[in-house]
Amino acid sequence: AGWAVLVALGEWLWAGGVVPLADFYPFGPTQGDAATRKQDDGGSELRPLSVPFPFFGAGHTGLYVNNNGIISFLKEVSQFTPVAFPISKDRRVVAAFWADVDNRRAGDVYYRESTEQPILERASRDIMQYFPEFPGFSAQWVFIATWYRVTFFGGSSFSPVSSWG
Repeated sequence: AGWAVLVALGEWLWAGGVVPLADFYPFGPTQGDAATRKQDDGGSELRPLSVPFPFFGAGHTGLYVNNNGIISFLKEVSQFTPVAFPISKDRRVVAAFWADVDNRRAGDVYYRESTEQPILERASRDIMQYFPEFPGFSAQWVFIATWYRVTFFGGSSFSPVSSWG
């Protein structure tokens, strides 16, 4: 048995190259994803999880998807400037790519929980490949968050965009 929070990597420079959008986990409205509001420094409401997520010694039953590139567990984090970890007692975060994102001008932030068998099988393979210390890992659910073609605060619809998850 296992759990997974997945990061669907995208069109941003990573390890010296570009990861193609085709390598993302499936995302977007056609996949049934929810989306955060178009706003600066905002995010989702508390999203309940069907399976408690073990993180920082606690089984979290909900999370927030923040527009600035992080997933948080105890409260929404609108802070756009990354700080050293650990942050503080009331801020438990997974920082996919912490940046000053403003999706009012460009891009979307999508998210969903999944128990679809093909997604679980892919997640299990990915975890075992990148974390060989867990050879018997079997994902029971995944949470997929994707920041798609978002731009930075102060950007416009013509500014460069990035995607990550």
